[in-house]
Amino acid sequence: MLGQVRQDDQSRQTESPTDIYGDLGVAGLHHGTSLDAYFRLEHDFGTGQGPTEFYNGSIRVPGAIPGVDFTLGRQFLNEGGGVFIADAGKIRVDPGGPFAFTLFGGQPRYFEPTFSSERLSQDEQIFGGSIRTTHVKNGYLSLGYFQQDRDQPVPNQPDQRVLRQLVTAAGSLAFPTLAGTPNFYGSAALDAKRQNLDQATAGFDAFLVHPRLTFNFESTYYKPQDQGERLQTDINRREDPIFELFSLSQMLQFRGGLRYTFSRTLSAFGDYSYQRYEQLDNNFINGHLASTGLLWLPGGDGLEVVRLEYYLIDSGGGNVNGGRFYYESRVYDRILFRAKADVGYYEKASNERDTAVTSLLGLGYAFSRDLVAELDFEANRNKRFNEDFRVGFLVTYKFRQRTDTPATALAASGRDAS
Repeated sequence: MLGQVRQDDQSRQTESPTDIYGDLGVAGLHHGTSLDAYFRLEHDFGTGQGPTEFYNGSIRVPGAIPGVDFTLGRQFLNEGGGVFIADAGKIRVDPGGPFAFTLFGGQPRYFEPTFSSERLSQDEQIFGGSIRTTHVKNGYLSLGYFQQDRDQPVPNQPDQRVLRQLVTAAGSLAFPTLAGTPNFYGSAALDAKRQNLDQATAGFDAFLVHPRLTFNFESTYYKPQDQGERLQTDINRREDPIFELFSLSQMLQFRGGLRYTFSRTLSAFGDYSYQRYEQLDNNFINGHLASTGLLWLPGGDGLEVVRLEYYLIDSGGGNVNGGRFYYESRVYDRILFRAKADVGYYEKASNERDTAVTSLLGLGYAFSRDLVAELDFEANRNKRFNEDFRVGFLVTYKFRQRTDTPATALAASGRDAS
């Protein structure tokens, strides 16, 4: 349970949004069957409003048929065309040979933070499949197909429902015997219907000079729309409605990161990301994200964590320079303490500038191994609010209950019932 008491920034009315998150699971049933559910219940005691969102409710049966693993119900799907919450079915078949197969299909669900009717059509389906290698040493290769259908704006023309027909490929390959043990990976998605490369990613990570220094580099090409320079006015025909608010062209992105471990208790990190897209004809927007900092574990066991970070954001809309501090302690029995602060100075393209400050103090107590309560106090300051104070609370309860499943079934599934 997570809640706050605050004042609305427009009506100045007191709000108290309270969310109950539930994550329920049952494992170790017959044939290794497991049940999973994840949901959110919200109620604002100040306004009397609040949505109910059901993210996951599925059954998985991995052992009823040898080599066949199927999942049915509302679930998270990430099968080459993006990440979806969908009422779907998915089956994986691994006959024990060099290849394994996956088939899936269902209807995506969207959760919009509005109290009005949905803007995006809920009449949508996704389906497809893939084949993946299972015996490639230190790597894999996967080929697949993904189709997304939405709405039907033109009567008697079912082909207009097709939003994407993607031919996908993904793979990785590691070289543990080479210096630095490099690992290369990549993926691509080609819209076969419109001959448009929707997305391509390539990257690698490795140890440099010494195992204490790790490096990662990744590049991405992204072009979700395929109608040229013409704006698609119907939101239901947009493959990425948010991205097409900013650009009708492609986006290029490059990311790199370094990690160096000085000792068991101290490490340093640095990350940089560059994005470039065409906002208007021949008007390109370049964006930069960078951060560097230190991570200190005073005892070396993770019971105390101190993190210091400097960050930089720069784009066509302005720039931000700021610093973050985070501290967490679980040294004392049953007591959790955490504190964080973020101070950022920004300058906008509209000539606005200010320094924004956010801070939080949290104190938690573990009544038992499964029941933890925490009280938080926030103090913020920005251009809109010279003083902004909030009180939050968090209660986490995990329960475990043994089932009467025979020990032989539990041993076959390799899982405990909980």
